Order: sequence, then structure tokens, then C-alpha cells
Amino acid sequence: MEKSKQRVKKKYICPNPLFVKWLTEWKQEASEKGLKTQYVYGKALSSLKKYPLPLSSGKEAKILEYFGDKICAMLDAKLVEWKQSNTSPSNSQSSSQSSSCASSNSSNDELTKSKPINKVISSQIPKNAVEIKTVNLGRIPPIPQAVNIANKTENKYEKDLNSCSFDLNTFYLLPGRFSILLCVDNCETLSGHGKSKQIFLSELKKCGVEYEVRKLHVGDFLWIARDSFDSEKELVLDFVVERKRMDDLAHSIKDGRFREQKFRMKNSGLRNPIYLVENCSGAKYLGLPESTLEQAMINTQICDGFNVKRTQGIKESVAYLSLVTKMLRSKYQDLTLMSGSRDIVQKKSLSSNVFMSFKDFNCSSVKNKSLTVKEMFAKHLLQFFGLSVDRAAAIVEIFKTPSDLLEAYEECHSENEKVQLISSIKYGLQKKNIGPALSRSIQQFYSPS
Repeated sequence: MEKSKQRVKKKYICPNPLFVKWLTEWKQEASEKGLKTQYVYGKALSSLKKYPLPLSSGKEAKILEYFGDKICAMLDAKLVEWKQSNTSPSNSQSSSQSSSCASSNSSNDELTKSKPINKVISSQIPKNAVEIKTVNLGRIPPIPQAVNIANKTENKYEKDLNSCSFDLNTFYLLPGRFSILLCVDNCETLSGHGKSKQIFLSELKKCGVEYEVRKLHVGDFLWIARDSFDSEKELVLDFVVERKRMDDLAHSIKDGRFREQKFRMKNSGLRNPIYLVENCSGAKYLGLPESTLEQAMINTQICDGFNVKRTQGIKESVAYLSLVTKMLRSKYQDLTLMSGSRDIVQKKSLSSNVFMSFKDFNCSSVKNKSLTVKEMFAKHLLQFFGLSVDRAAAIVEIFKTPSDLLEAYEECHSENEKVQLISSIKYGLQKKNIGPALSRSIQQFYSPS
């Protein structure tokens, strides 16, 4: 009698063994050190094991869930290091392992053109490999653009990751699965100039701008990206607008709100603050000379680093907001956006595709919240005549509290050395020195007699 044939289980080849190996090592290292990044690596590892195709680079892994720019860049750096140590064909790993490092050009073209996955699988399987059951997952989205930071070293990425406090509630907005809309502060529709407020909303509708009226603690307008399937997932993009009529600008300068609003916008965590000023020409009977208002707008743009947009009325302002909305949609619609805390968002070394959630942003921007000593010190410095927001921010980055500044003055051996302590600090985009005049004013106030 013939022996009964035993059923042979089909074996599945791991298409990305190197990436799995490195992520496992990083997860174990983070776990041993008690770092929260172990959970980030764990989620990425689980997502990678479910993906049936070989990846040619870390950048390509961006299409997977839980793969942000940092992890992708770390994989690319590790991949460069591995390729340098395996230049000889005899030192290369098995065909299944090498497929994780370099895919053919044809397969890359198929991926970027969103070919069906089951066709790609058949082209990637070596002839001598065990049969693999094809998985029909439909069409995959195009690979999103990513910041080219692969030339940085692995240690640099690990240092940045470990220094950030990752939120376990981190979420992603995938290309084609979110919408971008304008948020309008409810004060722009409920208080003062009631007729003009209604005209403003009416003009927004005419321009086809998708908007929502909400309570904003900073600025009058900002833009959010919202998940199309989960309205709770909202990210605040890096643009915030403060709208001022000329009479409002004059009143805010006289009562001190002008400087406070600029400080809060600069401290909001959004990189592109904008001042939108209406009715710039023919300003009369405002309580301040027109030259003073013009100088205030110039200082806001040159010294404080704001983008100042001047318009002649509501229609022109709405047209500008509509243009910015279209620009943001064009910029972000093909990218994968990631949520992050304020600390992560403000790190310049991280990708520009990381944003605060709307809930976190609005809660952290409450006007009457308890301020830190550093924030109170900055607000105190703003009371010195001629000391701008950028100058105050530069000072508190070095001397975070008044006691730090007092201790530094005590260690100086001469009056000239005390003046140099502040005057040599650089501020703003052009990195200019604060200068001796302001430094002497601060020294006279804070330096012990």
C-alpha cells in the first residue's frame, strides 16, 4: 500500500527580514532602558509583519501604519550601513533577505502607480521559493512624499526619538482620507460689527471655502486636517491668522493687547503666524497717527517675523483666506500627517508633517491658564520699550528665569561684561544682536546695586 501523503503546510517568506530584525532590536533596547519608544517600535513592527511585499527603503515604509518620518529615516540610515558592510555578493543574505534592501525598478514603478498587490507579489517571488498564497488587498495608495533626512546618522535619530515624549494616542491621517477646512473664531461672528461679521461669512460661502465656526483661544483663523472617517481626529496645520481692522489695531496698541497677542501667537507652537490688516489706506480718527500704525505693522513683519497681509476690505480678506486654503490642500493632500505633542512639533529636526491635535492645541492656548516662570519672565521682558517678541524669546532661551539672569550678572567682573551678557544674544531669522541699548535697560532693572 502506498503511504498516505502527508499534508504539507505552506511556508510564508518574510519579505522584509532586515527591517523586522532592526525594529526588534530597537524595541528591546528601548524596553531595557524603560523608554516609551518601545511601544512605537512595537506597533511599527506589528504593522510591518502584516505587509506582504518587499520594501526597497525605509522611505517606502511610510505607507504603513505607525511608520513616521523618524523611523523611516532610521531604517534608511541602517540600510546604508548594512549595504556598506555587504558590498560583496558572497556576503549577501538569502534572496528573501536581499529583497528587503533592493527591489527591481519595475516593481518600484508598479508600487508608485498603485498596481494591484497580487500582481506585484507574483513578480517578486523567486522561482525556487515555496508557493505563497496570494493576498488580494486591492489597490494601495501612492507612496507619500517624505522629508529627505536619510543622510543623518542613526544615533542622531535615536537621540531625538528618546528625547521626545511620545503619546500612546498618536494617530495618522493618510493621503486621500482627510479634508482640510478653515476654522473661524466665534468672536468673528458674534461680537462687534455684527453686519460685517455676517458679510464675512457670506463671502466665505461665495468663494466655496469649507469652514467651521469654533472657539479659538489664539488667532481668528486657522486650518485643520480632519479624518474623513473619524471626526475626532483633527490636526492643526502650521498657519494661524489674526485679523485686524485699522481701528481695532489702534485700540489694541493703546491698551496693550497688540503685544500680548503677538506673544501668544509666537508661543502657540504654529510656525507661520499671519497678521491680516484691513483698510490700510485713508485711516483717520483712530486715536493714533497713521504713521504709528504703519510702523507697528513694519515692526511686526521685520522684528517679530510675522507675515503681514494688508487688504482693502472684507472681500479681499476672504479672497486671501480662500487662496491659503487652496494652497494648503495642494501642499498636504498627498502626504501622511501625524499627531504629536507640542514638544515634538516644535523640534526643528523633526518632519514638518507632524502637527498638534486640535484638542491639545486649544487646551494649551487658553489665555488665563497658569504660566510657567519662563513664560512670565518673557511677558515681563516685553514691557521694556523696544523689546520685541523675538528678542524676549531669545533671552529666555538662555536665561529661563530672572534668578538665572541675576546669577549671571553676579559672576560678571565689570559693567561692560554685564552689558555684553544680553547685547551679544542673537534673535530672529537674520540672527542680529540684541544690542547694547536694550541690554543696559535690562541690566539697570535686574542687576543688583
